[in-house]
Amino acid sequence: MAKMFNKPIKMLILTLMSIIVVSVSAATYYNLIMEPRVATSAPTIELVAGDDSATAGATGYAIDGTWARFTSLKAYPNATLTYEEAINLSNTDASNAHSVRFRHKSITNLNGSATPTNFTRIAFILIAQNGTTVISSFNYTGGASWSTPSTTSYVSIPANEEWAIRVETLAVSGSMANVMVEIDMYIDVQE
Repeated sequence: MAKMFNKPIKMLILTLMSIIVVSVSAATYYNLIMEPRVATSAPTIELVAGDDSATAGATGYAIDGTWARFTSLKAYPNATLTYEEAINLSNTDASNAHSVRFRHKSITNLNGSATPTNFTRIAFILIAQNGTTVISSFNYTGGASWSTPSTTSYVSIPANEEWAIRVETLAVSGSMANVMVEIDMYIDVQE
């Protein structure tokens, strides 16, 4: 007689378990629907060649206006080397100002731990269209280790203006030759 009830009890337990699993699953899964449409567009703030871009060794600069790499920036011992227009920022919007800021991403010592001790300073300075007004400065300083800059405040580039990014480099007295550092930084744009 015990065997007669064994099979129905097992079936009842399995049925109850499946009901519990289904009700728990139904309570935890549901869908939200979102349908974004994304269109390609030209950026309103673009990186464009400056007067010193070729001297600075800009390769691939202004690829779609959003990326630049310099391969030949130099730093002299005890002498500030200035690239007045290493690259420029252009506001291509004819009607509206847009804001930008500099933000640190990474710094890589390509010659090991000796790299920062060979540099005094590497600075990126945003210069207004008039060529003299310093808008913002973003400075890396060497020494025992790199001191990385804080994110700058947003500054507004007026419509149809092109501002220069001046790069200034300075190595320590008696610095070793061919010591290299790679800096990755962001230029954030508010549209």
